[in-house]
Amino acid sequence: MIISGSFDPVSERDLEALKQIRRRQHVRDLYVSVLPEGILSCGRRKKLLEKALKPYAHLHVCDETGEVMESIDEEKIRSGQFHLAARGIQKDLIENNDYLDHIVGQMCKPSRAAHSRRVAEVCVHLAEVHHLDVKKAYRMGMLHDITKRMSDEEGERILKFHDPDRLAVNPKVWHSFTAVYWLKENMGLYDRTVLNAIYHHTLGDGSSPYDHILYIADKIEPGRGYDVSRQMAAAEKDLAAAAEMILEESRAYILEKEGIHV
Repeated sequence: MIISGSFDPVSERDLEALKQIRRRQHVRDLYVSVLPEGILSCGRRKKLLEKALKPYAHLHVCDETGEVMESIDEEKIRSGQFHLAARGIQKDLIENNDYLDHIVGQMCKPSRAAHSRRVAEVCVHLAEVHHLDVKKAYRMGMLHDITKRMSDEEGERILKFHDPDRLAVNPKVWHSFTAVYWLKENMGLYDRTVLNAIYHHTLGDGSSPYDHILYIADKIEPGRGYDVSRQMAAAEKDLAAAAEMILEESRAYILEKEGIHV
């Protein structure tokens, strides 16, 4: 028997449904195939399906089309709830940066999503220049503002539970803290390098090269609308020095415009 679905991606509940079909139909082996249309390529979805089915001796991936099964929880997973994906592929989704563009499009306003894409591009460029992990750089750039639309009430609820000391900080920057807890809970993202960079990206108080990259990229991405060639050149030469320079410029700007020392 052959069951087909989009499996974009395959969820834990999809696996349970497939096992139930096999039991109900009293078949020894059930064959599963991926339909052509999907956000991820057919080949990528097939590889994820193969990995998800690997622990089950009587579930096999094939290329023939059979009875179509409506996949379960796909849209929720594509919107960032990776914890609903088949357990065997959750880490793969993160490490391959699957669905990040879709997640950002769902979680952010269009202008914020476009900003995140530009930040990610700058992060990738600076990571390449400094021989750092490009996938991590792209990931942190895309996800740094993921909770930007969150209400102050929801942000306060999260910080009261996870990080109460940060409630003393201006709510305008709470998203850099709440993002970390959202990413852990929903995506299962626990990479300290990425999470620390996101946590420190508004205040510029991080110390790692990735912290510097995200802080710099957020400030100088092309959509900011001013000449950043000097800052980019500095960042390509020395990340820490460039981050400090941009931080001082930001402080001076806030003092001039708002009369506030930060």
